[in-house]
Amino acid sequence: MNKKSSELKILKGGRDKGNISGIGPERFRWAQATNTRLMGVVGVKVCWELESGDYFYQFFHLDSEAYGIDGYESLINPNNYEVDYIALHMMGGLGGIFTTISYNELVFLLKWFYALNLKKEESLPEGSAEFEKLLDMPVSFTDEDEKKLMKKICEPLQNDSHCINYFLMRMFGKDDVAAGFLLDNIAEDNLRTEVKEGVLLRNEVSCKRRSRRGRLCQSESLVDSKTGYLIVHSELNVVCGEEGYKIRSARKLQEMRVSNIEAAFLLKKIEHIAIYEINAIEEFLMIFKIENPSMMDSIHEAGVLFTSFNKDNDHVQKDLYFLNGDIHSVYFITRGEQLVVVSFEEDKLKETQERLSGKAYRNMLTMEEELVMEEPVFYEFVNSGEDDIYDFFDSKGID
Repeated sequence: MNKKSSELKILKGGRDKGNISGIGPERFRWAQATNTRLMGVVGVKVCWELESGDYFYQFFHLDSEAYGIDGYESLINPNNYEVDYIALHMMGGLGGIFTTISYNELVFLLKWFYALNLKKEESLPEGSAEFEKLLDMPVSFTDEDEKKLMKKICEPLQNDSHCINYFLMRMFGKDDVAAGFLLDNIAEDNLRTEVKEGVLLRNEVSCKRRSRRGRLCQSESLVDSKTGYLIVHSELNVVCGEEGYKIRSARKLQEMRVSNIEAAFLLKKIEHIAIYEINAIEEFLMIFKIENPSMMDSIHEAGVLFTSFNKDNDHVQKDLYFLNGDIHSVYFITRGEQLVVVSFEEDKLKETQERLSGKAYRNMLTMEEELVMEEPVFYEFVNSGEDDIYDFFDSKGID
């Protein structure tokens, strides 16, 4: 299956559809999906053996809230490194593990997410001609089949807070299928009908008492809605049985608006910052991109921002959940030849510094300073247009 790297073809739009017209159940070899459905995203990779004898790989990024099928790449005759590189680039930040799915499950999954493209009027990604045939494939799929698939692509829940945080995340995102998967013989539920759509930024869970029906918990949620920031108080009853942790009842207690300043205060975290001088910026940037295919990057006026994510989604298990709790470290490479790194936990910054001191970046970086900022400054610096953090500090009167 693994051909030489020289045979690799990275396919972009306007492709030779004759090579892939035969994809179907008889050409299917395997498919895998990440167990991240409760996060609202799923990554999928598929392998087909074409009539020509070539191996054709497809990679999908699926979003359950807004975009449906929103990312796609494909390769012909890649080696293992190339498959892993594309998978890391597209799905490395999802925080899950891959699980095997069948041909029917693959087709059902793609068709379900494609329905979101249609509902939200979102176009398919470039190269969609290569998989549009799958979207028209008939597939027999029962409610029980869908339940089995959901079990595959959802990680096992570890505690009450894990269940509540995922349920509220999906519920505020109006992702009814995933929220419904977490319900167990629901006795009372006004949350899904009474709360506004939004993004769960922060959630704090406290458990009042155990009962014969499970554990009664209260939750305080900070939500970014279309009309502004909201605090939503709710009461949820969590049970744990053969199906794992489930929500037995969910009731909204109170909802109130909060200002941008109040929301920022609730989201504030200590920033652990390391500042480096870059000695060979073009070489460093090239090697940094190669070494970190899973990082998300964005272009800013004064440089390039890279975000690295944790390898798991364990932050969802905590009583105090933050949306950005999956971030490991953030790197800003500036035009002024600085590298500014921030982590929200001291040990994670130490891990990052050890990585940057490795042989891949030898003689490229000079450490200048480490800082601990009680008041957040990093993202304000990134968006300021300044390419030197010390100039930014001077402009803000920060010592």
